[in-house]
Amino acid sequence: MRVVSRITGFAAVLVFTLLTLDVLLGVFSRYIGGVQVRWTEELATFLLVWLAFLGASIAYIEDAHLGIDLLVTKLHPEHRLIAHRIVHVIVLVFIVSVLVYGGTLLSVERWDSAQMMPTLGIRKAWLYMAAPVNGLIMSLSALAKIISPCKAEHFTGEEC
Repeated sequence: MRVVSRITGFAAVLVFTLLTLDVLLGVFSRYIGGVQVRWTEELATFLLVWLAFLGASIAYIEDAHLGIDLLVTKLHPEHRLIAHRIVHVIVLVFIVSVLVYGGTLLSVERWDSAQMMPTLGIRKAWLYMAAPVNGLIMSLSALAKIISPCKAEHFTGEEC
């Protein structure tokens, strides 16, 4: 998972850098040049969607999502480990059904409809592919968390 985390982090940095440059170009062309470059706004939307999904993947891999662990911390360490695994099984089912399956259906539907992003000239399906791609990343992370070889006596609720 460390390799997946690093690749995802690198992709997020790259997308964020491109987003920053795109927005700066849009602002510069609008206020200095008088006419905004047409494709900068649509590219910013595209990159922001991908950045949000990449950020969600990184947060899940790093256990940085918000969570309420008030009850879990009161459990015996062995029961905490069981609760941890049950939660990640539930998350895995959600991710696979919504992001991977639903996102793939949506992407394929957009690909088949040949909807285009007007100023970028690319299919809108590329925008929607953020869901299944990042769903796969999160699914791998969920599986790793479920089968983690943590020992109950060492489990504190954080990743082992």
